[in-house]
Amino acid sequence: MTLNHDGGYPMDLRLLRQFDLNSLVVLKVLLDERHVTRAAQQLNLTQSAVSRSLARLRQAFDDPLLVSVGKQLTLTPAATELVGPLNDLLRQAEALLQPQTFDPHSFQGSVRLATSDYGTHSLLPRLIPMLANAAPGVQLTALEWPKDTLSDLEQNKVDLIIGGGHVSGGEIYQRVLVREPLYALVRKGHPFAAGINLEQYLSLKHIIISSTGHGLTKVDRLLKEQGLQREVAVRVSHFFAALGIIANTDHIILVPQHFIKRYVNRDDFVVLPPPFEVPDMAVIMFWHARLHKDPFHQWFRQFIVDELYAKRGRHNQSPLITAS
Repeated sequence: MTLNHDGGYPMDLRLLRQFDLNSLVVLKVLLDERHVTRAAQQLNLTQSAVSRSLARLRQAFDDPLLVSVGKQLTLTPAATELVGPLNDLLRQAEALLQPQTFDPHSFQGSVRLATSDYGTHSLLPRLIPMLANAAPGVQLTALEWPKDTLSDLEQNKVDLIIGGGHVSGGEIYQRVLVREPLYALVRKGHPFAAGINLEQYLSLKHIIISSTGHGLTKVDRLLKEQGLQREVAVRVSHFFAALGIIANTDHIILVPQHFIKRYVNRDDFVVLPPPFEVPDMAVIMFWHARLHKDPFHQWFRQFIVDELYAKRGRHNQSPLITAS
């Protein structure tokens, strides 16, 4: 007989469909109790229902299974042979149906996390030591923020993505981790370092962070609704590259508050409030439905929330003091 790709013999699904697998539970209790009435009581069934099941089982196995010896029932040789395999099968079925328990400390596995360069600098130095302590058997692979988030999740190229932006799709889950206010950033000595109005803001060349290299940002759509437009001179996928460009030009960029607090040197840059109401940037966690119920991935997502973002809610963020 030819083996399946998994090394086992092919199953006769037609035979399995014809057989009521629930009757195996009845058979197990009958073989244990050797008494129809007691089996019915244990199964919370009527005696006649158990008798009908026994009749079907006898037909399926082509054997009496239980026969009367005096006032008792005894197992036939065929039934005796069934006891071990039947108990093993039902134990495996029980294990299959039991809710999976997850122990992070003993788990062995891997996870692929994609984020921006800002996310890599901000998250990994804190995440890795905590993860090594809580789940030492987990191997983490850090990937760059994908150009096509939806496609990479659907094609199983990445397990979890953390960053800004928006992804829509019936099989994609997302959770907002934190909302960060955006501030304008220019170099020290910039012509508008003392303050900026909307007209001046629109007159400048702008840098935006973009993994795709095309399309309108939320800010651009907001301006468009008001009949306004800014000149996007540079699109880059890395925050730190944008910072270097700002330091050497009169360009301007909107960046999240947390990035400024951690990585922007106030001796070299000036932070300005935007001259119009700018929506906060949502830092979002994305994952595919394939991993939504996986015990490890459920734990890992919550671990990131609890250890890295629980204290970074908007109510804990003090506004930046703008410099001139």
